[in-house]
Amino acid sequence: MRVSTEAVATREVELTVEPDAERIRRAMRQAARRISKVRPVAGFRPGKAPYELVERMFGRETILNEALNEEAPAIYREAIAEAKLEPYEQALFDLESEEPVVLKMRVPLMPEVTLGDYSELTITPEPEVSVSEAEIDEQIELLQRQHAEHVPVERPIAMGDQVLASVVGHAGEDRVINQESTTLNVSEEMMPPGFAEAILGASEGDTRAFTLSYPEDFDNDDLAGKTVSFEVAVKTVRQTNLPPIDDELAKMVGDYESLAALRERIAEAMTEQKQAEARSKETRAAVEALVGVATVEYPEAALNNEISEAIQRQRNRLARMGFDFERYLQMVNQTEEDLREQVRPDAERSLIERLVLGEYARREDIELGADEAEAEFRAFAADIYGTYGERAEEVLRNATASGALAAIYAQGQINKAARILTNRLAGRPDEEAPEPSEENQALAEFLEETRKDSEQE
Repeated sequence: MRVSTEAVATREVELTVEPDAERIRRAMRQAARRISKVRPVAGFRPGKAPYELVERMFGRETILNEALNEEAPAIYREAIAEAKLEPYEQALFDLESEEPVVLKMRVPLMPEVTLGDYSELTITPEPEVSVSEAEIDEQIELLQRQHAEHVPVERPIAMGDQVLASVVGHAGEDRVINQESTTLNVSEEMMPPGFAEAILGASEGDTRAFTLSYPEDFDNDDLAGKTVSFEVAVKTVRQTNLPPIDDELAKMVGDYESLAALRERIAEAMTEQKQAEARSKETRAAVEALVGVATVEYPEAALNNEISEAIQRQRNRLARMGFDFERYLQMVNQTEEDLREQVRPDAERSLIERLVLGEYARREDIELGADEAEAEFRAFAADIYGTYGERAEEVLRNATASGALAAIYAQGQINKAARILTNRLAGRPDEEAPEPSEENQALAEFLEETRKDSEQE
């Protein structure tokens, strides 16, 4: 068998194989027997018709294709071994020539990572986190507003009221806001600046027209920097009656005996959240430093797989929320190809970082203990299904059957490598970052949702 290779792209070669003629002849005779077993030739027992007769009836091309379907896997393995290639994934042969038989295929090769000298790398550790009384007060005030009563009143709008109104906004000829019935919490923080002042004094049934500009850094790209002409029709004015900030408010919020207990829990949750954010920043800096001294080459197939995995994760998230992926694409006016291009930069960065950390784990002999591996598997199951619990055995069986366990373990190695790298570069002993308690994490998420709701209103 003659084998040759030619580099055609980064970590991708074209493999050309010319099998021995005798091997192909034997494979074709075996193929002819298989064909005549399935489609017997008249006058002969199944599989016993002469080769020449089978070839006349079915054609040499049909027999050759059947022979190659059977023989190609073995030819591939032998050719890969002879060429000393390490494929990233298996590809299919194309028949370049029938006489003599010449097969070609593009073979993506395993990514190649060369770590530079990382022994002197360092990062600046994030400062110790703290939570001020003012920050806690801010969270308490958000919770107070969430539990406020809104009572309809027959008077003009005052600061602090809640208003039911229709809001229409035009930027030039374009209608950029069209809210037939929306709730407005009137405060100085309303966007764009000056909106609250523009509707103060209006009563039920009144319409106010005014023009304001959004800040350049406004988080809605469709409105950022635009000057909008508003028309606001007031439907209902409600007075906001805030509950006292006392022990009763704490009991409204959750299972807290007193306001002091609520403040203590908020402080704990915010501290843990800030600690997690600090560690995340350090890890980002450490990984970027390691990538900065590394050389990474990978085939296009590796990036395409990374993109596909990112799309699948988005599918899973949407499915957990009850959204159909195709319907979602229609809503955002995108095709799947558009989405693939959109996630490509992040997927490429993720691939490079994972490859570099994987090589770092190999170089530093970083492995997972049994408890660490179980924790990674539980995190995987929770990400896919939203919960672990009673579905543990089912998830384990599915992961084992699909070969996902190895991928989960590898991801766990990478996570551990990132942690060890971060601690080393920060100049401290390796230690696992403390995991937020479930109660504090739930409270932190609740407070964040409360903040977002307040900003949207």
